Amino acid sequence: MRLADEHPELRRKYEQIVASQATFGFFTQTWVQDILHPNWRYLLNAQQEPLIRIPVVKKFGLRAYLQPLFLRSLPLLPGQSLADLSALQSKLFLHLNIDAVQEIPVAEPVGKYQLLEWQAGIEQIRAGYSDNVKRSLKKARGLVLRPIDYKVFHAFFVGQKGENLGNLTTAAWQRLGTLFTQAQQKEQAFCVGVFLEDQLVAAGLFFKYQQKLYFMKGTLNEEGKAVGALVFLLDAVLENFADTCTALDFVGSNQESIASFYRKFGAQDQYYSVLKGRWPLV
Repeated sequence: MRLADEHPELRRKYEQIVASQATFGFFTQTWVQDILHPNWRYLLNAQQEPLIRIPVVKKFGLRAYLQPLFLRSLPLLPGQSLADLSALQSKLFLHLNIDAVQEIPVAEPVGKYQLLEWQAGIEQIRAGYSDNVKRSLKKARGLVLRPIDYKVFHAFFVGQKGENLGNLTTAAWQRLGTLFTQAQQKEQAFCVGVFLEDQLVAAGLFFKYQQKLYFMKGTLNEEGKAVGALVFLLDAVLENFADTCTALDFVGSNQESIASFYRKFGAQDQYYSVLKGRWPLV
């Protein structure tokens, strides 16, 4: 096993492998990863084939391999397992989320997110809603879902959550905005808003790739809370895409209150592994 810097041949080989896998999603595309993080390396096997593409930065003058913001986890290429990544754990600065949980002892750290899958359209989806979601939809009267511009979404989100929520710095918002713009040009992104008497009360940002939706960000204001606007937004998006998509990836969350909300739509917990190096604080 060895780490190699990216060069055109390696990149092309990685992209060919990714394109051949129907299960790989929106965030495995190299152009998406490049927007969210500028520098990448590859872990190669003895045959010089890539096992995984990993981000690299400089930290205290050393190379560090740290999970970029907005990228939940990184995919192992076909035929690989977590055991193949054991060489990485000798690195000082390492904190990567890997799309694999096999061969992991219970004590090992894992992260989770929620995934809703269906085969038979909106009626099947709604049959899996909790009573709480169904009650919220009954009071969501007079609400209308409309497409909105990314700038409108951003302004509304910041207005409710603040400019610097967690790691959402100005630079992070710029990266997300760039990603949205390029994805929208490829018909892989959209923003929607919920309106009550022409007042915006909830907003959501989604990515779409092949037959899967990704709920990237969403929020609502006090007026929206009173009428179940976020529940209405998710239900309306699901209704619009129920016949052309087969899954909604809620992207997060490890925060139990948010995870519990997503499960009320029938979503199930999914897990990924957290790989750490010798310095546990990163």
